[in-house]
Amino acid sequence: MKSNDRYDYYDVPKIQNLLQLVQLHKDSNKIAYMWQQGDKTQRRSFKAVYDDVTALSAHFANKYHDRNIAVIGENSYAWIVYALAIAISGNIAVAIDKDGSIDTIKKQLKQCDVKTICYSENYNEEVGKLSGDCYSFEEIDEIIKSGGKNKKVKKIDDYKPAMIFFTSGTTGYSKAVVLSQRSIAANLYGAASLFNPEGDACSFLPYHHAFGFVTSSLNPFYYGVTTYISSSFKHLINDFQLSKPSTIFAVPMVVETIYKQIWREARRQKNDRLLKLAINLNKGFLKLNIDLREKLFKQIHSQLGGNLKYIICGGAPLGTEYIKWFRNIGIEILNGYGITECAPVVSVNRNYYYRDGSIGQICRDVEVRIIDGEIAVGGDVVMKEYYKDKKATEEVMRNGYYFTGDLGYIDEDGFLFITGRKKNLIILSNGENVSPEEIELELQKDKGVAEVAVYEYGNRIIASIFPNEGYLGDQDYFDDIIYKYNQNKAKNRQIAMVHLRDTAFPRNNNGKVVRTKLIEEDNYEG
Repeated sequence: MKSNDRYDYYDVPKIQNLLQLVQLHKDSNKIAYMWQQGDKTQRRSFKAVYDDVTALSAHFANKYHDRNIAVIGENSYAWIVYALAIAISGNIAVAIDKDGSIDTIKKQLKQCDVKTICYSENYNEEVGKLSGDCYSFEEIDEIIKSGGKNKKVKKIDDYKPAMIFFTSGTTGYSKAVVLSQRSIAANLYGAASLFNPEGDACSFLPYHHAFGFVTSSLNPFYYGVTTYISSSFKHLINDFQLSKPSTIFAVPMVVETIYKQIWREARRQKNDRLLKLAINLNKGFLKLNIDLREKLFKQIHSQLGGNLKYIICGGAPLGTEYIKWFRNIGIEILNGYGITECAPVVSVNRNYYYRDGSIGQICRDVEVRIIDGEIAVGGDVVMKEYYKDKKATEEVMRNGYYFTGDLGYIDEDGFLFITGRKKNLIILSNGENVSPEEIELELQKDKGVAEVAVYEYGNRIIASIFPNEGYLGDQDYFDDIIYKYNQNKAKNRQIAMVHLRDTAFPRNNNGKVVRTKLIEEDNYEG
């Protein structure tokens, strides 16, 4: 297959609910999940996962009905099994941020009427005191045994609520998104029809986010490949070497961290000049259809496990310079687009059909319309509601479509592009609408820029920049960048001032810049 030619969907089984997911490979002894426990590597086969989930779901089904049960803890096999078992038992799994303050956790538990908690003692002992009805991750094996006598699972209503995830809350309070069995199943089917991991996966994004749980831990399971569960970002490089993944799922912050780590290691070994030379040589070889990337960048690939082919990246925009750089060393970054309210994947670039700068092809059976410039999504993947928040639900749902708040377009080949965020639009006094993201992407290309955000203050456009190492505090350098940028721009679209920061941008735990907090920190007084 020639790269970047359109081709058919992958042939994958269509499922309607999460029970059908765990039944897909229930007779297979192949390893489904691996993880490190102390100095030992633990493994569970697909058959064992089916047995564990159905036994635990029988336990919950015997005790509860339509109960909201929280899952709080580090990424782990226990997290996955608890969440699946709760949903399959006819109850609803509520994913809570393990790193939230105890006050935030209490607030979210109350918001979702949680009466039962499954939690990890490794994280927050106080959580176990919040309710008399608690299950710890550490006692999961005992609970599974207690439920094993009656593993018969009740018939599942495909449209019944299965899980609740909280939105990341970059611009306001976190809303509780209710996803049905069908929503999650449809998302697994739609995304898997576009992308094939072509080998094992490593899952490290936090499971209390839909991208982390549904996409990085359930999608590989759906395909029948082994997933290594990484419990912490701290262990990432070591976990890559242990798991040797073909695919990882990441947010831009992780991609940028890996990029910096590669250069840091090259400088430590005094090989940075050699790496630059190899990259330039490789560009020439590729033009001659000679691919030497495996040999030229063997050491880098070894750091990342030796088998890494694909990085599925979502959650926030990623500059095309990273995509091209990683492709040049033999790793394809495939940008995708997802939103919690859509379970979460809407689109993704494909293994052999991609468009740099886009967020990919639209997932199978997902409907996307551009209405007044805004991306609206329809189909089974769309959420049922924000939990007990009719007003917020009605603000984003119209005629069965979820209005994302993102601005974009679909090109003639069916690739989806984002041009900005509706809430971030700068509306000047003359009525002109300016997308800050378009300006940011252009400024981000400069070697001195680590992070950039553009906003309006006093009817003028301000650029806030956190410089790369070696450019900190160099106001003249960045004033010159802005001067050059403004040369071919209409006056009302020119940047009035650049504000230099000495600290990185504030981000939420999903890697998204919190713009409201950023502007407060800048405290611009121009």
